[in-house]
Amino acid sequence: MATDTAVELPLDRLRAFGERAYAYAGLSEEDARTVVAVQLEADLRGVDTHGFQRLPWYVERLRAGENNPRPDLRVVKETPVSLTVDAGNGLGQLVCARVMALTIAKARANGLAVSGIRNSNDWGCGAYYPMMAAAEGFIAFCTTTSVPTLAPFGGRTRVLGNNPLAFAVPRRDAPPIVLDMALTPVALGKVLRARAEGRPIPQSWGFLDRDGQPTTDPDAAMRGVIPAIGGYKGTGLSLIVNLLAGVLPGGHHTSEVDVGKRGQFFLVVSPALFGDAETFLDEVERMVEQVKSSEPLPGVSEVFLPGEPEQREYRRRVERGAVPYPRSVVAALTKLAEEAGIEL
Repeated sequence: MATDTAVELPLDRLRAFGERAYAYAGLSEEDARTVVAVQLEADLRGVDTHGFQRLPWYVERLRAGENNPRPDLRVVKETPVSLTVDAGNGLGQLVCARVMALTIAKARANGLAVSGIRNSNDWGCGAYYPMMAAAEGFIAFCTTTSVPTLAPFGGRTRVLGNNPLAFAVPRRDAPPIVLDMALTPVALGKVLRARAEGRPIPQSWGFLDRDGQPTTDPDAAMRGVIPAIGGYKGTGLSLIVNLLAGVLPGGHHTSEVDVGKRGQFFLVVSPALFGDAETFLDEVERMVEQVKSSEPLPGVSEVFLPGEPEQREYRRRVERGAVPYPRSVVAALTKLAEEAGIEL
């Protein structure tokens, strides 16, 4: 046990359990490995709300027929530098990993590529997909629509999703610079976890109840007005994502987004398209040096790059060979193991 409230589960057993759980839900062995890889990436990076916490939800949806365990990705339109794909209600992690691999291949041949996906689902760990591209020397931007939880600035009717943005930029001999951000002050998965554990949320998170009053009740927060970062700037970003990942690939957007009706947008660019790739990497390191050398404020031990805390947590958890989970998550995984007749 890691703490009084957390339980450490071995990484190798987690991987085997996840793959068997998805096989129980109808996925092929190869597809199960892909989805588990994305979820464990989230947990290893410390983004616990997007990892195995969601595994029981996905299995339940697959077993209930709400998601397609064997999606046939259909190419709607294709050019040398673009791809529009109908995901056929497949799991978002599986769909996005497949489409990003195709997008990288096009960028490798042409210097850049862009893809739009429709009829997809929750993509989980958003950083995973641009990191796929950065591992091969590309800059990448990815975004996705999500179910409507945000009201437009000044309104109370939810028509916009908490649509995350994920960027990755390669470095020569270091992990990429990664910015993976939601459009709310905290991931909604943290509110859901607080609700499952019967504890309040901090008022500093800025959630309002249905009457627009501040609340620390996670249940009231999820039913109320969920704040966007930066007020009108956050809801403006959500609207733009609906245009890129919803309208552009011919999919669903704003209040229409639901299970099986999400969309994604990927942009992959080679630095060599603009100049010498080695010079680009040199300048990235020069920029990193300037950022890291900034004098910290009082009480701040170090200035971090985007994604650097997650990368350090990744190394720590890989070295330990285990992931700590709250007891509420372990209980949900244990229940799934009993239902599926597999060992956790």
